[in-house]
Amino acid sequence: MSKLPGDSPYLGIAHVAIETTGRLGSVAVLRGQRIIREVNLDPNCRSATTLAPALRDTLSWCEQQGESPGFVSIADGPGSFTGLRIGVTTAKTLCYALELPLVAVDSLAAIAAAALHTNPECQRIWSVLDAYRGQVFMGQFERASLFPDQNRIPSDWSAHPKTVQVLQREDWDAMLREKSQTIAVAGDPKPLGARSGELLKRNCDAAGVGLLAVRAAVAGQFCDPLALVPRYLRASAAEEKAAML
Repeated sequence: MSKLPGDSPYLGIAHVAIETTGRLGSVAVLRGQRIIREVNLDPNCRSATTLAPALRDTLSWCEQQGESPGFVSIADGPGSFTGLRIGVTTAKTLCYALELPLVAVDSLAAIAAAALHTNPECQRIWSVLDAYRGQVFMGQFERASLFPDQNRIPSDWSAHPKTVQVLQREDWDAMLREKSQTIAVAGDPKPLGARSGELLKRNCDAAGVGLLAVRAAVAGQFCDPLALVPRYLRASAAEEKAAML
């Protein structure tokens, strides 16, 4: 069965999307599926120092354009431990301060969404992030299931697809060797090694967050800002060490 949102208010209002999955980050403003502003944070600085000024400028721009945000969306993981903490905490604080609803989406799905938006001919995609310690975060997506018609969203659709997993590097390398030519790849260059040139271009990962978040909002998939925590999918190095003691 499908959810029929009809005249959902979330299809016509602006919202602010935030992504800090890795060392860098980005911010976007969308109105429905239309991306109206994209800001990639300074690659020479960590998002801890650049995210707040970028959001301040973005909110000022929204005010000047008469685009009052109706909700906030955030990529909640997996990804960098520090980056995710910064992004999730900032999104929660923004929602609390402005009294706005919050939508959380999967980071790998957001990367895939950003790449699919930039490359409309692509139908099947893997997104990948370096998880360090010999591991890789990997998600498998198809355009049709990741981007359902916003007016007819399947009841089982989720902004956190079940196709995301943590792989050992050797398992990822084997999958990459056997990958069909019909499957594109987006994400970190490091897990692809010499094949990093095959990565699909994506203009702004926060735009991918927003494209998924609009569908989540229409489907009523909001989260409690006070309860949201980053989805790391695995223990930190310190937690693994402590477990061995």
